[in-house]
Amino acid sequence: MKCFLALFLIPLALLGCGYTPVALGPGIGVKTLFIEPMDNRTAEPFLDSLVTNSLMARFGRDSRLTLVKNRKDAEAILTGTVTSYSRTAVSYDRTDNIQEYRSIMKVSASLRRVSDGKILWKNNVSWTEESMNSSDRAVQEDQETAAIQTICERLAEQVYNRMQDNF
Repeated sequence: MKCFLALFLIPLALLGCGYTPVALGPGIGVKTLFIEPMDNRTAEPFLDSLVTNSLMARFGRDSRLTLVKNRKDAEAILTGTVTSYSRTAVSYDRTDNIQEYRSIMKVSASLRRVSDGKILWKNNVSWTEESMNSSDRAVQEDQETAAIQTICERLAEQVYNRMQDNF
């Protein structure tokens, strides 16, 4: 009897609360999306490709959405620009050697419906990531590359989530 009540009451409680899985949300209102390669207005090479690839990976995980390779097949087009990237020292040791760097990237993105050209969503996002300094140049470059990759993934997640929130 307890098992029957549990099987009956748990789904009833979830349905009664208006539960909706967060991952499914309301969606962006389109079924097919073309992600245009990002523009890069910074001096740092390849940020456009990294952000574009991160956006494709993030939007590709949405089962309600199909990424298309040709803009003619899309209901909407996501465009954007890497507007800034900076890397600055943020902490020093007692002898004024850099201990930690902070990398900041900003991206401007918009979603436009193909049929009428209407802008469905437009926003700016930014992310900051810290990385430790190393006396080994190769290690230092690897840490900066890892920080940039993390930033790109977080920016893609921000674009996706903010776009979901607007719909």
